[in-house]
Amino acid sequence: MEKWEDKFFKWFSLFLLFALLINVGTLVLIHEEPRRGIITFEMLKSNNFLQPTVLGVPYFKKPPLHEWITSLLSLPFGVSETTLRLPSAIAVFLTSFTLFFLLKNFLGRRGALFSSLIYPTFFVVLFGYSTKCEPDTIFTLFVTLSILLFFYFFEKKREFTAWFLGYFFTSLALLTKGLPAVQFFLFFLFSYFLINRNFKKLLSINHLIGLLAGIFPFLLWLLSVNTDQAIKTLFSEVLSRAPGKVNFLHAVKNYTTYPFRFLLSTFPWSFIFLYYIFKRRINWRTEDNLIKVFSITFLLDTLLYWVFPGSRLRYLMPALPLFSVILSQFFLKEKLIHKRAKEILRFTVEILVPLGIVAGVLITGYPSLILKETLIFLIFLYGIYFFFLPRFNFSYVVILISVLMVILRGFYSSYYYPIAEYKYPPVRITAKQIARDTEKYELFTKTTYLQLCFYVEKYKNKVLYFVENPPEDSLFLSQRREGNVLKEYNLGKHRFFLCSYGIKSLRQ
Repeated sequence: MEKWEDKFFKWFSLFLLFALLINVGTLVLIHEEPRRGIITFEMLKSNNFLQPTVLGVPYFKKPPLHEWITSLLSLPFGVSETTLRLPSAIAVFLTSFTLFFLLKNFLGRRGALFSSLIYPTFFVVLFGYSTKCEPDTIFTLFVTLSILLFFYFFEKKREFTAWFLGYFFTSLALLTKGLPAVQFFLFFLFSYFLINRNFKKLLSINHLIGLLAGIFPFLLWLLSVNTDQAIKTLFSEVLSRAPGKVNFLHAVKNYTTYPFRFLLSTFPWSFIFLYYIFKRRINWRTEDNLIKVFSITFLLDTLLYWVFPGSRLRYLMPALPLFSVILSQFFLKEKLIHKRAKEILRFTVEILVPLGIVAGVLITGYPSLILKETLIFLIFLYGIYFFFLPRFNFSYVVILISVLMVILRGFYSSYYYPIAEYKYPPVRITAKQIARDTEKYELFTKTTYLQLCFYVEKYKNKVLYFVENPPEDSLFLSQRREGNVLKEYNLGKHRFFLCSYGIKSLRQ
């Protein structure tokens, strides 16, 4: 018979994915997303999947596995906001599933369930990167698999399998975001053998063979590109964030704000944890080796990124699944009265709908848009209210808070994305106009404003090459007047010029 924990995880995952996929392709690519979109587009156009390029220029700062995944998803549908962002959402679900599936034998079903609910509802995960076209959640998935699969098989005395899978998924993590993958896995190995007092295992033949076999995919990619340049860039990416490499005032600011940024990134669970510490309801003693190992690993990871002042909090994301496991054990028995828990959920639902309508109309002045988004949110709420809530007891604090966070994410997806898209400069419209204006001409770029460049590539269906000296019989985009200025485009605070050194009119 199916246990309630298994059943709850299935329903929670369903509504988590529902919340993440609402309007996932509505907002234009922002921040670092255009760079990822350009790499994906140019991979598919050039059929060169080994060497990433940005506007035709080789790019070494990150290996290409994230873009291999986005390319695979974009192959049948074309490169779009949805195909670029969907892998991040799937990675969040798979990380949650990994925690639940692999830890049931070690934490019990409830402990594994709570771990799998806490991780995807950290603020930095749920609202920050779960639907961004960036490699962080995929990187977190591979790091989590490397650690948990090693632990799972090593505890079952299948040492070669543990070493091979640990290094294999570390290799995939290396292919996703570079050298930090090694740090996460090595800190875990140190913690594991420290607690088990068995460092001799590091010298075993199983370790050596597992290392050589597991790390092979990364080495193969490294040898297939400009190896010296790739290694130099990967190391420089890490060292550029080290002490002494960052402006002094910036470093002081990062050191002093790090604990507060950590608390905000891990909201609401860090605040709940502090609340229970204040109430003296936290039992710090544990005999569980898994919790000891994960605690030491998480502490080492956290301290390292605190020491490196150029680091950002999202770099710590691969350690958050371990943090969720630790927190799950502290919250294991924390409960509310079931009736009160249901009232909290009902109150949240009742206040969000009018809030979304009023705020949306005031911000956009576009009632028909807000009405459409409200209908989407109501469908989401209907599913939770009539299919999810009646099936389970929501008295456990972890269950109540995780469901509340998913409801808030559904609200965020329903209203924030269309409102933000409505307020953003019309980059899609501008790019389409540029594509129409340059339809009969060869186009280059002298600007690296990647958001516009991505959409120009998309609508022209051609690689937009960055060149310092475009041919005279071609057109190029620039953010300053050069040669013959044929047309001007305004995009928010930015101005772009369609120029040529030889062509004097678009009518030629």
